[in-house]
Amino acid sequence: MSRPVKQGLVKRVFDVLEVYLPVAVFSLLLGSVFVQVFMRYVLSRPSPKLFEISIYCFVWVIYLGGALATRYDQHMRFDLIYRSFKRKARLILDVVFDLFTNAVMLFLLVPSFRYTIQVYPIKASALRIPWTFLLIVYPVFVALVFVHNSLSVYYNLRELTGKTPRPEEALPWA
Repeated sequence: MSRPVKQGLVKRVFDVLEVYLPVAVFSLLLGSVFVQVFMRYVLSRPSPKLFEISIYCFVWVIYLGGALATRYDQHMRFDLIYRSFKRKARLILDVVFDLFTNAVMLFLLVPSFRYTIQVYPIKASALRIPWTFLLIVYPVFVALVFVHNSLSVYYNLRELTGKTPRPEEALPWA
């Protein structure tokens, strides 16, 4: 089941953060790994900077991909029992779990953002850039998951009260 459609500028911002940015970061990851392998095994000159870039990119792809999976309700889950429930029971379970997840995300948002700002003076060993550039993706992830879960709760509650189900949004990878 897909997540609700966001309109106009808001949808474009979410697309940039969750689709285009991860594709660019993943491309950088692949390129840096390819060049690392070439430099290490062909030129016998490993590059710590490329290794660090690949680590940063990997972390960013994981968190932005997690937010995208939340947007389209595509996270892996054990749903053998879940699918045996009627639609109304599944909607209620979704609302409960999304509200619980949002409570956790709200609890984590401010401390994670504060920590991200606090570590600004700490520099990466090879690139010498602030750790903030690596860690800022986590508060972004938390905020995106919170927004997507909130929209899911809204549309699920609407459907539970007899209103139309949430609109489907095409998956960007389909």
